[in-house]
Amino acid sequence: MTGGRLTPGRVFLGLLVLAMASMWFYAFFLARSGNPDRLDDGFWAEAAEARCVEMLEDIAAIAPASSVTNPASRAADLDEATVVLSAMVTDLRALEPGTHEDAFLIGNWLADWDTYLSDRRVHAERLRTEGDVRPLMSTLPGGAGSIQERMNGFARVNDMDSCLDPGDL
Repeated sequence: MTGGRLTPGRVFLGLLVLAMASMWFYAFFLARSGNPDRLDDGFWAEAAEARCVEMLEDIAAIAPASSVTNPASRAADLDEATVVLSAMVTDLRALEPGTHEDAFLIGNWLADWDTYLSDRRVHAERLRTEGDVRPLMSTLPGGAGSIQERMNGFARVNDMDSCLDPGDL
């Protein structure tokens, strides 16, 4: 009978059970609960939302792309709106995040905004040089969605609905 002998299989099985128990302990008792994109500092999100409301008011004064038939005029309006958005992103960068984790999340979100602003500039240039073309927006690595969807998701999770892309393309 081999009841008390340690075999490689028993050692492996014991380590596997220990690893699984440790993972579940971490998941239930130590890990952050809720959406991983949720900011710890609600004050940052409130300040960002207030700044984004101002941005939307400024964007509303510019003709939306759908109402302008001339591609060159549409490009000029797009450039003007992109300047407004860029100023908003600059202002949001100046807001101090409350925690190190928040700084990481906000930095990634603002990097997505940088990509989105670059896509807008490229689209405006294409409108001037190629005529009436559809916007080409950057996709996430692996093609699992767009930068725009990810940045809008972050804004929604943190109750910053005014910080969604303005939808003016």
